[in-house]
Amino acid sequence: MANNGLIEVPMGITLREIIYDIGGGMPGGKACKAVQTGGPSGGCLLASLLDIPVDFDSLTAAGSMMCSGGMVVIDEDTCMVDVARYSLGFTQRESCGQCLPCRLGTKQMFDILDDITKGRSRPEDIDLLLELGEAVGRTSLCGLGQSAPNPVLTTIRYFRDEYEAHIQEKQCPADVCKMPSSGVS
Repeated sequence: MANNGLIEVPMGITLREIIYDIGGGMPGGKACKAVQTGGPSGGCLLASLLDIPVDFDSLTAAGSMMCSGGMVVIDEDTCMVDVARYSLGFTQRESCGQCLPCRLGTKQMFDILDDITKGRSRPEDIDLLLELGEAVGRTSLCGLGQSAPNPVLTTIRYFRDEYEAHIQEKQCPADVCKMPSSGVS
């Protein structure tokens, strides 16, 4: 956003009002691609969902959450697979390690995402990430582990085509991930 910082807004305001009316819109004329609410373990929502109200139920229904109220606005030049990898890396490092699903599940998910961003993945990795994410979220003991898969699950839900481009074409649509040459001309 052109204007970033700390703001206090009433419940029910839309994401669009926060980003464009208060935040001044996207800098450099870039398009808003997504918004991640709820911090690093929050979900990433499509720009087409900017008119949903900021409240617990609406964000949860869309696959995200309010949590601390943090919000990251993501522009068109950002790789959503890399966003998921970055977010999961943060929550994986923050895990206390006391429960197996969070300690090992987030590590395995991070490794798969890392492989995807480096062109070392297989088509079945998307389904494996979904399976692991659901299991980690359902079986972790604390809120961190239960919410850690959110960025992965929502980026697959809303940006699956970017995962498929990384895996099938060995190409990052945002040209962020350093993919090996596919040898295709």
